[in-house]
Amino acid sequence: MNPEPTLRKRNIALGIVVLTIVVFIAYFSALSLSFVGDDWIFFELAGRLNLEEYLVKYFDPRVQTAWYRPVQGVLFRVGYDVFGTNQVGYHLVNVLIHLGNSVLLFLLVGRALKRWFVAFLAGLLFATFPIAVEGVFKAGVIDPVTALFFLIAIWFWLGYLAKGSSRDYWLAFGAFLIALLSKEIAITLPVTLFLFDRFAVPNKTSIKQLAQRYMWFVLAWIAYLPLEYLVVSRSVFVHREGYQPSLRLFSNLIDYLAGLTFPWGFIPPLSYVWLAVVAAILTYLILFRKVYAFIPIVVGAILAVLPIVLFPEVSFRFDYVSLTASAFFFALLLDWVARKLPAALPFRRAVILAGVVIIAAIGSAQVTKATADFGEFARVSRVTFRNIRQQHPTLPQDTLVYVVDPPLPGPNLSGMLFWYYGPGVTGLANDSARMAGLREHAAAYVYYFDGDGNQKEIRVEKEMRPRANPAPPFNFSAPIRLEGFELANSTVKRGESIVLFLYWRGLGRMETDYVTSVQLLDARNTAVATYAKPPRRGNAPTSAWTPGELIVDVVPLAVPAQTPIGPFRLEVGLYDAGTKQSAGMISIEPVDISE
Repeated sequence: MNPEPTLRKRNIALGIVVLTIVVFIAYFSALSLSFVGDDWIFFELAGRLNLEEYLVKYFDPRVQTAWYRPVQGVLFRVGYDVFGTNQVGYHLVNVLIHLGNSVLLFLLVGRALKRWFVAFLAGLLFATFPIAVEGVFKAGVIDPVTALFFLIAIWFWLGYLAKGSSRDYWLAFGAFLIALLSKEIAITLPVTLFLFDRFAVPNKTSIKQLAQRYMWFVLAWIAYLPLEYLVVSRSVFVHREGYQPSLRLFSNLIDYLAGLTFPWGFIPPLSYVWLAVVAAILTYLILFRKVYAFIPIVVGAILAVLPIVLFPEVSFRFDYVSLTASAFFFALLLDWVARKLPAALPFRRAVILAGVVIIAAIGSAQVTKATADFGEFARVSRVTFRNIRQQHPTLPQDTLVYVVDPPLPGPNLSGMLFWYYGPGVTGLANDSARMAGLREHAAAYVYYFDGDGNQKEIRVEKEMRPRANPAPPFNFSAPIRLEGFELANSTVKRGESIVLFLYWRGLGRMETDYVTSVQLLDARNTAVATYAKPPRRGNAPTSAWTPGELIVDVVPLAVPAQTPIGPFRLEVGLYDAGTKQSAGMISIEPVDISE
C-alpha cells in the first residue's frame, strides 16, 4: 500500500537529508585535495586567457586538440572567477554535483516505481560507490556534470511520455544538448530515451509520431557528428595515445562492465565471474520473465561506456554515468532480499536497516581510503614543482621556468607554476612541441634530472655566444631538418652539464630510427664527453614522427670533473641506429669549461 502524500513528502525530505549527510561524511576529506592532472591545465587556461581567447578555446572546434566540451570550459571559468586559487571551492562544487546526482537518482527511481525504500537505496548506493570516485576527486572531470544532465533528461522524458507535455519534451531535449556539450558519451542518450519509450512506458505510437518525436534529436546528431569528427581527427588521443579501434576494446569493455556489476572494487578473475552471473540473471529476467523495462537501463549503461573503450587504458571513473544503473539494480536486489525475510522475524526492520547501514559504511570507508591514496598520488606528482618553489619562494615578472623530461606532463607543471607564481611566470617543458625561447624572457631557469634522478637547476645566461656551422635550418641526408638550437649556458663548470636544445622537424615519413649524437670535443678533436640516444631519450623515435611536427630534443651532456679548462666545441649529428651510417653533422662553438 502506498504511503499517504504527507508521509511521502516526509520520506522524500528524510531521504534527501540522509543522502546529504552520507555524501559529506564520505567525501569530506576530498575537500582538502589538490588539483591533479588536467585540473592544472584547465586552471591555467581559465586564469591566463582573456574572455575572448577563452571562448574561442572552448567553443571553436577548429582549435580543439583533445575534445569538444564547451560546458566544461564554462564551468571551470566560472569556478576560477569565484574561487581563484582556493582549491577547496572547486572540490566542494564536485561533491555537491555528486550529491545532486544521488538525490536525483533517488527521486527518479521513486517517481518511476513509487517505492520509497528502493529509491532511497539506489541514491544511497550511488552516493557511496567507491569505484569511480576519481570522477569526484578531480575538479576538471566532467563526468558528474554529464551524469546530472543525463538524469535530468530522463526525468523530463519520462514525464513527457506519461503526459505528452511539450514543456517536458523541450526540457529533456535541452538537458541532452547540455550533456552532449559536456562530454561525447551523451551522444548515446537519445537511444536510451527511445528504449524507455519502447519498453518502459506502455503506449502505442505510429511511425509518423515517432519520427516527429525524435526529429530534433536526429538533427542534433547531424549537426554534432561532423563537429566531433573534426575535433577527433586531429586529437592528441588519436595521434599520440592510441585512441583507435583495436582488439583491446573488447577486453576494456569487459573490465568496465565488471566494474559496473561490482562497484566496490575490481578483483579479477572474481569480477569476471560475477559479471557472468549478473549477465545471466538479467538475460533470464528480460527474456523469460519479460521484464522489458530493464532493457533501456542495461543497454543505456553499456552505451554510455562504449565511446570510452577505445582508450588504451581502463579508468573506472568513466563508469560514473553508468553506475546509476548499477545502483538501481542493487537497490532492487536488496529490496528483494528484504521482502524474502519472514514477516514474523524478530527485529525484521532493524535487520534490514542494519544491512543498509553496513553497506553504506563500507562504501564510505572505501571512499575515504581512496581519498587518502589519491591525496598521496597528488602529493608525489607535485615534487618537481615543490622543489622549484622551495628554491624560489618568489620569482621576478617575465620569468621562464623550463623543465626537461618532467615526471608529469609539462602543461600540468605549467598550471602549478601559474597557480603559485601568477601570470608573470611561464612554465614550459620539452613535450610542448615548441621552441623554448630561453632568452625571450627577463629571466629563465632550466631544470633537468641527472643520471641519478636528482633535479638540477641552471640559470640561463642572457646572451648566447656559440654559433653553429653550418647554420640552421640544416637538412640532414635523412628526411630531417634541424630548425635551430639553444644552449642554456655556454660557460659550464667541470662536473656539471651542458644542456643543449635541438629542434628537429621530420620532412616525411620514416621507417628508420635515427640516434642523436652529441660530442664535446677539444682542440685536438678528442671527445671528452659523449651522448648517443634516440630523440627525447628514446621517447620520440623518428619512425613515429608525424611529418611537419616539431620535436624538442634536450640533451644534458655531463662534463667530467677532470675535463681541462678552456674552449671546446659540440659536434651534433644523426646516425642510423641499425647501420650506424651518419646522416650528417654540425658544429657548435665556443663552449667554455671553467672551474
